[in-house]
Amino acid sequence: MHARPPRVSHRAAILALLGLGAASIAVVAALLVPSPSPAVPAQPWAVQSPLVVANLPVVPCPTSYGIPSSRDVDLPRFVRTDLSSALASTVSVFTDGLGTLDVVAPTTWGCTALDGVAGSSTLVVYPPGEPRPTWGHVTAVHSGILATQTGACAGCSIETACPLFPVAAREYAALYRTGCRHAVRGEELRTVVSGSTVLFVDPPGVLGSGQPSGGSLAAYGAMLWHLPGARQPSAWLDTCTLPSSDQALCVLSVRAFLARHGVAVPPPR
Repeated sequence: MHARPPRVSHRAAILALLGLGAASIAVVAALLVPSPSPAVPAQPWAVQSPLVVANLPVVPCPTSYGIPSSRDVDLPRFVRTDLSSALASTVSVFTDGLGTLDVVAPTTWGCTALDGVAGSSTLVVYPPGEPRPTWGHVTAVHSGILATQTGACAGCSIETACPLFPVAAREYAALYRTGCRHAVRGEELRTVVSGSTVLFVDPPGVLGSGQPSGGSLAAYGAMLWHLPGARQPSAWLDTCTLPSSDQALCVLSVRAFLARHGVAVPPPR
C-alpha cells in the first residue's frame, strides 16, 4: 500500500502561498532598488570629471586676532585654481584676514577665522544650517572644512604631525617622554605623497587625523609638515568632513589646498 501524503489545511496552504509571494516581492525589490554607495570609494582621491583652470573670487572671512596689532591685509580679488567645470561656477576661495590659509568651498557657505599668537591660524568654512563655531568650541564642528597651521610654535607642530609622520612621533616621544597622544586608529586610510605630505581618509566612525572625524561622515584631508624651503617646521592640516554626496567637493578642495603649497596629488593606482 502507498502511504497517503499528509493533508494540509486550506488555511495553511493560503499562508504558504502568501509567504512565497512576499519572498518573491522582496527579491524583486532588492534587484530594483540600487545598493547605497559606499561611504568611502575604492579610489577615494580619483577625480571623476575633467579639470579646468578657473578664476575663483576670494571671500575674506571675519577674523579674530590673538595679537592686537594684527590687521587685515590687501587680499587678491581672484585666485586661479584647478577644479572640475561642474564646480567652477559655484565655489569661491575663503581666506583669513591675513591671507595665510585658504579653502575652496561653495560660495553660499559661512566662514570664520582666527590668526593667533606665534603666527598660527585656523579657518572654518561651514555649510548653511551649521552654527558659526565659537573659538572655544571649534572641535564641535560636525560638517564643513577646517584648515589650521601651527606657525612658529614648534611644540604645536610636532603634536599636530606626530600621528602621521614617524619622525614627528619620535620627536614627540623625546620631548614629552610619552607616546603621541593623538595616535590614530588603523582604519584610517593613508597615502604618503612625499616625506612632507600625507593624504588621509577617516571613514565614518573612525576617529583619526581629521578635524573633525569619528562621526557619521567621512573626513578627507591632508597634512603637510617640514615643507621644503619653509623657514619653520609648521604643520598644516586641512580636513573636509561632508556627506558622501559631496565627496567630489572634498577631493577638489583638498587638492586645491595642496596646490597652494606646490604639492601635486598622485593619480590613483
